[in-house]
Amino acid sequence: MEFALSTLPILLTILCGYLVTQAGMVPRSQWEGINTLSFRLLIPVVLIRSIGFSDLSAVSGPWILAILTTFGVLAAAVLSLRLLIGVERLPNPAYTSLFQAATRWNAFVGLAAAELLVGGPALALLAVGMAVLVPLINVVNIVVLVVFGAGRANAKGIALSILRNPLVQGCIIGLALNAADLPLPEFVGQTLDLIGRAALGVGLLAVGAGIGLRRLFDLSGRLALGVLLRPVLSPLLFLTVAAMLGLSQVEALAGSLIFAVPAASNGYVVARQMGGDADLYADIITWQTLVSIGLMPALAAGITWMF
Repeated sequence: MEFALSTLPILLTILCGYLVTQAGMVPRSQWEGINTLSFRLLIPVVLIRSIGFSDLSAVSGPWILAILTTFGVLAAAVLSLRLLIGVERLPNPAYTSLFQAATRWNAFVGLAAAELLVGGPALALLAVGMAVLVPLINVVNIVVLVVFGAGRANAKGIALSILRNPLVQGCIIGLALNAADLPLPEFVGQTLDLIGRAALGVGLLAVGAGIGLRRLFDLSGRLALGVLLRPVLSPLLFLTVAAMLGLSQVEALAGSLIFAVPAASNGYVVARQMGGDADLYADIITWQTLVSIGLMPALAAGITWMF
């Protein structure tokens, strides 16, 4: 019950974003600007604060190995689907969106859940996880979109798109501050703290604003597969790896959140720009959001029993 109540604020905040949009208080067309603000400023500030002022020596090598192994196995499993399911049944645009929906993760939901369930230690782990995974996820997804979709990119274009990613930039700045170990003026720290506090709430409201109930009844095998891969099978895969590597309870919880939260909404924009099936991606993350919120309390309770 305690874990269920811990995730209830996440659900209510997402619901608030949905209701605000449906009531017309903030038209759906205006959320694009809010999403841009979150992506380009709010979440990068969270990363700078969490990475720059945390004790990263506490982040173990086995934990990083666990999240990388899980991502690698997950990506390989989705790639193998191309051999098992023909282009006739799963066209390339739908396949690339399925790949994105399985491998991307929504940092807004993950960071909020970490802060509510555990607090600082898990938040720092997720920030490091973003520093490790965000560049890798972007590289892999862009390559898949180029190979299987209508996208066109070369090595230079991929590198530039990664370096221009605000999340990557936030990670780089945070790592630089942590390595420098220089004290910042108090007003700078307070400014970062104020902006960071806004990030999680605004991000969850934006997730709710993007939910479309009509999609809940537009079921298909492709949609079901996207929901099965994430958030159902992915966290179970991570917990298997975590148990094999002997991770702590906090490490297991933080890592499982990376794979239990829904896919990132920016994958929708990428799908539209690079020839993916953007509508399918939107359908999948709508269901992923609802299933993820429902499963997180059970996942957290199971981890306290296993680790």
